Amino acid sequence: MTRGRAVFRRHHRLSRALDYRAVFDAGLRSGAGPITVFVRPNGLGHPRLGLSIGRRVGPAVSRVAVKRRVRDAFRFMAAEWPDNRPSLDMIVSARAHELRTPAEYRSLIEQALDRLRRPLARRVGRVESEKDQAKNDGAGP
Repeated sequence: MTRGRAVFRRHHRLSRALDYRAVFDAGLRSGAGPITVFVRPNGLGHPRLGLSIGRRVGPAVSRVAVKRRVRDAFRFMAAEWPDNRPSLDMIVSARAHELRTPAEYRSLIEQALDRLRRPLARRVGRVESEKDQAKNDGAGP
């Protein structure tokens, strides 16, 4: 995200089924309240968001309201994304619940990400070491 500006553009979205599958297959997930956050390091330098809000949340009007508020929460959270936090692909899924404010959704997402900090650090470290290994293998004498 552009530092300081809270925008949500096309490149900040997960849009392809392959991207969603990769995040779900990564196996890193954490719940907070009525939401579950699935994450995967992406190496792009900015976070991306995907939404999986099913019919169990309620009628279409309720689902769209949840999506709008989660996107808004993500937009402000990503604008302040710290440099020491790895860039992630994340999917937010929700269970049936009372509609909340964007600030409350942001708090829930941050709680879920905090719980994933350790496993994510191990995963990012493994990815970085594999990149270094590939560079060294290709360097040659």
